Amino acid sequence: MLLREVKTLRKRIVRFWDMPPGHAAPALVLLSAAFAAGALAGLLMAARVDGGGQESLGSYLRAYLEAAKTGGAVPPELAPALWESARWPLLTLLLSFTVLGVVGIPAVFVVRGFLLSFAVSSFVRIFGAAGAILAFFAFGFSGTISLPVLFVLGVQGLLSALNLAGRTAGGGRGPVVLRDRAFWMRVGLCAGGLILTALLECWAVPVLLASVAELF
Repeated sequence: MLLREVKTLRKRIVRFWDMPPGHAAPALVLLSAAFAAGALAGLLMAARVDGGGQESLGSYLRAYLEAAKTGGAVPPELAPALWESARWPLLTLLLSFTVLGVVGIPAVFVVRGFLLSFAVSSFVRIFGAAGAILAFFAFGFSGTISLPVLFVLGVQGLLSALNLAGRTAGGGRGPVVLRDRAFWMRVGLCAGGLILTALLECWAVPVLLASVAELF
């Protein structure tokens, strides 16, 4: 009896993560390639930035770390942190309901990869190897949640946009995912993950940065 219930629960979980009609693996590969391309561009851009821009960023980071050493660093407020965490996933979700998502969602991944790579590369360039530690504490903990959320929404969103494009070309109208319960359940779970990410940004990340501030 227990084994039967476990199997039933397993089937429900599998159905819950089934993506919209289409091929999830190619969509994941495409979005991963887009993210990697953006990350490579961010790395190259960080290597080329010099002069006033690099000095300004370095001065800002050193001032924050100095404040963190003395306990004077002000943690971010919840609303801005939530917007920071949710803006790219929210844009991805909105693009899921339009044909523009076929191009727009990969573009979001390029930009997201670029910004993250540029930030991490800048930290390493300013502080050397120790900058990788700083980048890990600044982006690593929240990124372990926010990036999987973005990929889940991106894959199902790209498949939804492709499905809508096919329906539009065939004379159909309206995104099918509006009636897909599993789609909205995944969105709800991702929303919970983004709230957790914002809470980490407000409470955990400042403490972690303060703990390693002495290294710089």
